[in-house]
Amino acid sequence: MAINKNSNAYIIIYTVVMVVIVGALLATLATSLKDKQDANVLNEQKVSIMKAFGEADASFDEVVTMGRLQAGQFAPVSEAAEVAEVFAMLGNRKELSEAQDNLPIFQMEKDGVTKYVLPIVGKGLWGDIWGYVALQQTEDNVMITGIVMDHAGETPGLGAEIATETVQKAFEGKKLYNAEGEFAVRMQKGGAQNEYQVDAITGGTKTCDGVNAMLATSIGKYASFLLAEEAEEECCCGECCEAEANVELNNVEEE
Repeated sequence: MAINKNSNAYIIIYTVVMVVIVGALLATLATSLKDKQDANVLNEQKVSIMKAFGEADASFDEVVTMGRLQAGQFAPVSEAAEVAEVFAMLGNRKELSEAQDNLPIFQMEKDGVTKYVLPIVGKGLWGDIWGYVALQQTEDNVMITGIVMDHAGETPGLGAEIATETVQKAFEGKKLYNAEGEFAVRMQKGGAQNEYQVDAITGGTKTCDGVNAMLATSIGKYASFLLAEEAEEECCCGECCEAEANVELNNVEEE
């Protein structure tokens, strides 16, 4: 009996069989490549963090101490399972945006200077925006030393410019807090007007607003840690303040 290849039954059966075969092949291929895909994602995360540190040519595993922010303190992680959890969190932007504790934080010390890289996540005009920001405590503030940003689908030539080196370089050297202690770093429409601001992207206002919200919200979760570190820088864990107080007391007694 000849098969009627023009019949609806034949077309439906043929389509189902092909879908099953192709689906099985794709599933097999995805499974076989999963380890390589995961390794590529992990490597991309490490490269981005090192770019934020300004050490793109250095080895992440050799110079970076991984940790979590727990109760306002830097808690190093080294166990393989914990490390995997940190990187998995970096890859889950929804989880990262909702988390308030156990946040990923990366530390690097070089030439006596300690820097921290924090993940940042937010929403642009058309979708997710994300990245990493490197921070360093100064005598009276916290300064951005580097930033890496990317996006899911911002407009080319406009909002998508946040992923360019030109825009990211403009953040370097900006201090986080103004004289009143308020978070002040932002992309300013019409051009930067003070030392905390960066020129906004012409025509990319909504994306710039998203960047501002992303920085304020993401970095804000680490504020207690950053400000505590700044206070420690100013007063060497209290030892210098105690020494100064003793000197003043001795001077009073002598008088």
